[in-house]
Amino acid sequence: MDIILPEHHPKLLEQTFDAKYLYDHPLYSLMAEPTALPWLLVIPKQSLTEPAYIEKLYGEIYRLIHVLQQAGFGPHFNLAKLGNQNPHLHIHIIFRTEADEVWPSPVWCHEPLTTDDQMPATLKAALNDYFS
Repeated sequence: MDIILPEHHPKLLEQTFDAKYLYDHPLYSLMAEPTALPWLLVIPKQSLTEPAYIEKLYGEIYRLIHVLQQAGFGPHFNLAKLGNQNPHLHIHIIFRTEADEVWPSPVWCHEPLTTDDQMPATLKAALNDYFS
């Protein structure tokens, strides 16, 4: 069962997901993993039970993907909703290249990945215009 966080405060989100808070959106909060792979976490603000919300949320996710691919991230991406390690509802977006450290294997099988504490700031900067 996916647990929905009732409040999306940056500190609570960072503690819950062990990732860096980036932005707030009416439909979700956005976070980033501090890895060499550009890895975002989309934290929905509602359960994925209402078709209208799901349609809006995934539309926004694909807009994010497009913006970041235009900024040079990618060209491939993985999009996944998993809950086997953290039961709180979240969706992963991971940008991949054929030169990344685990290509072509799934990232889930190769953790821990190379740490990059600058990647969250790089992603945030690339999305600044989108969120302003």
